[in-house]
Amino acid sequence: MPPIHEPVEQLPISLFEGVILAVRGSDGLIHVSIRDVCTSMSIDFSSQIRRLRNHMLLSEGLVRFRVITAGGPQEQDFLTLEMVPTWLLMINSARVAEGVRPRLDWFQRYLIREVYQSFAALTGLPEQPHQIEDLADLRRIDSALTVLSERQETLEASQQLARQAWKDLRDEIRSIAGRLAAIEQGTVPISREQRGYLYQIVQAWGNAKILHEPRLSQASAYAACWTAVKLRYRIARYEDLPAAQYADCVAFVRQAYQQLAGTELDLPEQSSLQLE
Repeated sequence: MPPIHEPVEQLPISLFEGVILAVRGSDGLIHVSIRDVCTSMSIDFSSQIRRLRNHMLLSEGLVRFRVITAGGPQEQDFLTLEMVPTWLLMINSARVAEGVRPRLDWFQRYLIREVYQSFAALTGLPEQPHQIEDLADLRRIDSALTVLSERQETLEASQQLARQAWKDLRDEIRSIAGRLAAIEQGTVPISREQRGYLYQIVQAWGNAKILHEPRLSQASAYAACWTAVKLRYRIARYEDLPAAQYADCVAFVRQAYQQLAGTELDLPEQSSLQLE
């Protein structure tokens, strides 16, 4: 059994019309919930986790975290964010939910173009494959890969430090600018803790909807609940909910749950406390 890790931070985020859980490990790396991604795309979790475990490289990004959910602390499989685009590129878009398919198709085509652009820059080939006039130019590929492998280890450490320092500075500036703009406009969004609690009670609402309407899939039930929240408050993403409307939103979700389940939702807000 793989070791179980405790996240230093967890936060639900919007993706592909659904909401997925993201966590940060003690090493600073970010990971996303594989089950949540599969649910939002209506694809089979068991086949995807099996594919990831069998992949020599992607399996290195698999980590199990104990996270807070509507049902209490649970162990879940997560994938390192760096490897998520490669995983998504491997997914057959014909198998995903119809509402997600166009966005996944676009994303996969974008990744293919970007990978070739990087490949062309690395090897000195033209930016477009049809611009290659002499097939003999393809010998540059092997030469470029050899040079790259020889210098990669030397450059990796220093480049990583520089990228991280720049990213931290950029994120801090954006965060400050965003908070100032929100304060000026009176639209400060809900906090991280509030996002976490809302994620949990909407999950509970979705589970009640499945019991009430057994024909609904988990993905459809969750999507219906999130859509209801976003339509009610006229927001594109649930994390954009103004803090001033948080209490009303919690009351709305709790009332919707009670109408389906026949009982009040027994999920106190303090259970969503973020791990810092």
